[in-house]
Order: sequence, then structure tokens, then C-alpha cells
Amino acid sequence: MTVMPMMIKCIARDVRVQPQDLCDNFTVTRKAERELESLRQKVSPELMGMLTLQLMAFRGDMQLEMAQDMVIFAYDHVAHTTGCPGADMVLDICYSWIAHEQGILMECYQKMLNHGRL
Repeated sequence: MTVMPMMIKCIARDVRVQPQDLCDNFTVTRKAERELESLRQKVSPELMGMLTLQLMAFRGDMQLEMAQDMVIFAYDHVAHTTGCPGADMVLDICYSWIAHEQGILMECYQKMLNHGRL
């Protein structure tokens, strides 16, 4: 199981993280996977995997919307929102990862990502 770092562990005192792996219970739809395929020329294989994993907790129609939004951001640097706070938070993080890899992230945030703080 790959454990993603939890921000709450860094910003709050005395927090324990109880890891679970529910990935086998959720999948990414074929439509969303096909949409993300166009990112292969714009992002590294590692980032491609991370972006795909972010979609797992969402319904198929939202997965497709988010995948389309990530592709638009990677190619045009236009950040779309969905109006759904959870999806928009995930998209915001995905946009920052793409921006980091493409070298368009502001320098102060670039340093935070390089040190694993974002």
C-alpha cells in the first residue's frame, strides 16, 4: 500500500494517521482513463499515475469531468472548477502537481513541493 502524506499531520499537533487501503473497492472509468491518455505527452509516468489515482473516489461522470479539466490545464493552463468542494480541492492539488512539473509554479511553492510540504 502506498501511503500518501497527510497534510494534517504537518499542521496539527498530536495527530495519528490510521492508514487504510480501499483502492480495490474503487476504479477509474474507461472514459476517464481514455481522457487522461492525452496527458502522457505532457506529464511524467509517475505524475500520470498520481493523477489517475485522484479520480478513484468520485463517480464516473465526475471522473470524466475532472480528467477533462486536468487535460485542459496541462495543455492550456486554464484551471476549471466544478462547484463541488471535494472535487475542486483535488483538482487544485492536481493542477499544482502539473504546474510544478511543467515549471510554471511560483518559486515559493516550488520549494515547498520540492521539500514535500505541499
